[in-house]
Parts: sequence; structure tokens; C-alpha cells
Amino acid sequence: MLNYKGNLWVQKNYVLGNKTQYPLFLGTVAGTLLLYLYCDFVLLQKYCEIPNLSKVIVTFQILSIYSMFRVNMTEPGVQMQTISNDKYFDGKLCEKCKAIKFDRCYHCKFCDHCVNDFEAHCFLMATCIGRRNIKYLLGLVTFTGIALYLLLLILIYKLFVSDCKKELTFIILNIVSLVLTLVHLNPFIYTTWRNASQNWTKKEMNRTKFNGSFSYIYNNYKQFFTRFYDSQLYASFMQN
Repeated sequence: MLNYKGNLWVQKNYVLGNKTQYPLFLGTVAGTLLLYLYCDFVLLQKYCEIPNLSKVIVTFQILSIYSMFRVNMTEPGVQMQTISNDKYFDGKLCEKCKAIKFDRCYHCKFCDHCVNDFEAHCFLMATCIGRRNIKYLLGLVTFTGIALYLLLLILIYKLFVSDCKKELTFIILNIVSLVLTLVHLNPFIYTTWRNASQNWTKKEMNRTKFNGSFSYIYNNYKQFFTRFYDSQLYASFMQN
């Protein structure tokens, strides 16, 4: 079994992420909450004339925060099969942690273990992104994007339709801020959804031609959102 030194564990090896990077993760959560509080108690209360639309935006914000914690608290798909004596083993082993390396299994130098369907190590989430938590990252960027886009539409409506000359500068500054945020967020949303539709990892996205077949994309999305219980760590956790 791998040595998980440096990780925070509770309940029989259920991993919460890289302990040394937790201040950055908590800072990300705090910053996101402050942004949402500003949006809710300043912008929505002031400019949103449709109460139900405000509730929809708040719902997406809550889903975004929930997804953020799920990304961090879900074990990413750590490769648990290791070999201490590889003298008679013909397969591929990781040179650093001695884990059996299957296709799309890569070693994370920050967490010191191999992860199946490894995407990257996310410092803001203080964990690796892999087979079991990538869908929560998709939810995080998607829910955040929807909430910000709806808020942007409200501000644009107030700018061009409603009479708000006294607060024109304030509205424009908020629109510019939201646009800049979405410009940085959109590539993550697009890339994650596209890779999920093709069953790609980050390392494979530029090696294979895009397949636009509906059945192919549907099956890949189905696999993407249902491959939660195939982790060896989860199986051993349930058996204990």
C-alpha cells in the first residue's frame, strides 16, 4: 500500500486532500464566499427585479460551493496496487511509489502517489484531479459560470434598458469585472466538457481527432458521470 505521508486522513483512509496546501484551499473558499455575498447583498438586491431569478442564482452559488468541497474531499482515484519486489513482475511500475501503472495513470509529485485518469494537481483545491473527482470540478466551473453569466445579464439589462445614470460608473465597473472573470473561466468550462465528451484526459486532448457522433458523446458522458465507485481505495474502504 502507498505511503500517504502529508495527506489528511479520516474514517479509515478517506482522504481530504494535501494537508500542506489547505490554507490555499480555505483561502479559495473564503474568497468565493465573499464574492457571492457581494453579488447577493449588493448587486442582486439592488438591480435584480425578478425574485425567482435571484433564487436561481443563489442556488447555483450553493451548488458551486458544494462542488468545491466535493472536489477536495473525494479521493481522486489513487492507484493502490503496489509491488515491493518487482523482480518477477513484467508490467509497468512507477519508479517513485512502486504502484502498478495502467494506461492514463500518472504520478503526482506534490502528493507522492499515482492517480488513475490523472488530469493535474490543483493547488486551489489542495488535491489531485483524477478519475473520481473530475466530475465535481466540472460542476464547480459550470455552476460558477452560470451564476456569473446570469448576474452579468442582469447588469447589462440595467445598463441599457433601465434608467440608472447616477450609478452608471458602478454598473460598468461590475460588468467589466464579471467579463474579465468569465474570460478566464470559460476555457476551463469548455475544455472540461469537451474532454468528458471524448473520454480524454488533459494529456490526450491534442493527440486524437474529435468525434462528434451523438452516441459516442452520450456514452462518454454516461461513463464520465458514473465512474465513481471503481476506485480501489473506495472498495477497500467499504470492505473495512
